[in-house]
Amino acid sequence: MTSLKEREHEHEDDEDGEDDMLNPILIVDDQPDMAKGLGLVLEDVSKDIVYALSAEEALAHVKKQDFDLVITDLKMPGMSGLELLQRVKAAQPKCAVIVMTAYGTIEGAVEAMTKGAYHYITKPFNNDEVLITVKRALAERRFQEELEVLRQEVTQRYSFHNIVGKDPRMRQIFQTIGKVGPFKAAVLIQGESGTGKELIAKAIHYQSPRKDRRFVGINAAALPENLLEAELFGYRKGAFTGADTDRRGLLVEGSGGTVFFDEISNMSPAFQAKLLRALQEMEVVPLGTNEPIKVDVRVIAATNKDLDLAVKEGSFREDLFYRLNVVRINVPPLRDRADDIPLLANHFLQKCSEEYMLPKKTLSAGAVRVLMSHNWPGNVRELENAIHRAVLASDGETLEARHIGLGADGMRLADEVVNDRLSYDEAKSRVIDSFQKQYFTILLARCNGNVSLAAERCGITRAALHRIIKKHGLTSEE
Repeated sequence: MTSLKEREHEHEDDEDGEDDMLNPILIVDDQPDMAKGLGLVLEDVSKDIVYALSAEEALAHVKKQDFDLVITDLKMPGMSGLELLQRVKAAQPKCAVIVMTAYGTIEGAVEAMTKGAYHYITKPFNNDEVLITVKRALAERRFQEELEVLRQEVTQRYSFHNIVGKDPRMRQIFQTIGKVGPFKAAVLIQGESGTGKELIAKAIHYQSPRKDRRFVGINAAALPENLLEAELFGYRKGAFTGADTDRRGLLVEGSGGTVFFDEISNMSPAFQAKLLRALQEMEVVPLGTNEPIKVDVRVIAATNKDLDLAVKEGSFREDLFYRLNVVRINVPPLRDRADDIPLLANHFLQKCSEEYMLPKKTLSAGAVRVLMSHNWPGNVRELENAIHRAVLASDGETLEARHIGLGADGMRLADEVVNDRLSYDEAKSRVIDSFQKQYFTILLARCNGNVSLAAERCGITRAALHRIIKKHGLTSEE
């Protein structure tokens, strides 16, 4: 992204800047010759210039059409330029206003700037200075418009309406996001790795009055405790080896916005006590000083562990738990909301096609069956990665079952054992469940849903097969 200064130079070097103009410039002066002279200077900037001989006439124009820029004299008969400035900003807040003033009356121009004027120019004016000031005002106006578009795009991207799911538990999460978003209440999000906890945290942030301020995320599992303290609270120069300058902590950086603590259960009890104090007092003490700094943050925490159990076992502080657990959101794993898998797959398929600028692709029935039969230990994140791989592996407009690369079950299970600390029996049960679901999904598909034929082919009773179908939510014709 180019800086504002770069933008200014671009516009200063542009010999024909009017192509960038969307709305006209309004020049207000009770001296017609002065107004027309200024208009001639600005011909290289815009051919669309409107003139007004009084503030009252200018307001009539402002009520009828939008302007990118208003240039007004401060001292005129009737309504003053200062009052016109305030009326223009009230009617068109995004319109830039430059005031004109004579030498010796700079105080009025300074007052105008405190009330919203972009800048001032002095009479008699220097043509080059006028052009530079006007081009900078218009560049700033365009920059602010682009910034607003980006804000809207980010807000839309992280709106809970863009979190895909029709499962009743997901619909309940959407309702909770809408209810708690506008308030400062702390939120605790629990769910397995890959279920989209950070996406939910961002949706809450962008539903709040803090959406224009920073969303700061920190993964408590990714940093050793000494670095975590420095990152969160900041430090002063010389606080430790390598601290060559002062650094503000993330809680200060996020002040006015939202701080998201991911995997908060990984914090040691000693560090939990420090965080609790910071959240209770809403202040931090950087390393290397005793001077506290006030902060104002909304706190959202996430974990893939059972914090209730961690509190009972003594590995997580009860007082910190209650401070975080004002609103609880439990995110179900993807395997427990199988009906959402095709919706999510198609969502990621469209997103991936747009990202890689490819023609729109579709999922074949076989590909959907493979996706539905998988256990998804990596949850939504794993599904998104699988769709990305499939899109890159396919040449045609349809993703087939062979494009869905889900062969690394052993490696995924190993990751799950490490991340979720599964016991041998739990890991074994997951493998059996995953195998059963995939095996009988394919078998029933080949038997066209005929339970009797499927039971005969695999050598089990119809009753046993019915129990498996019910257990895994499979589809049959009976």
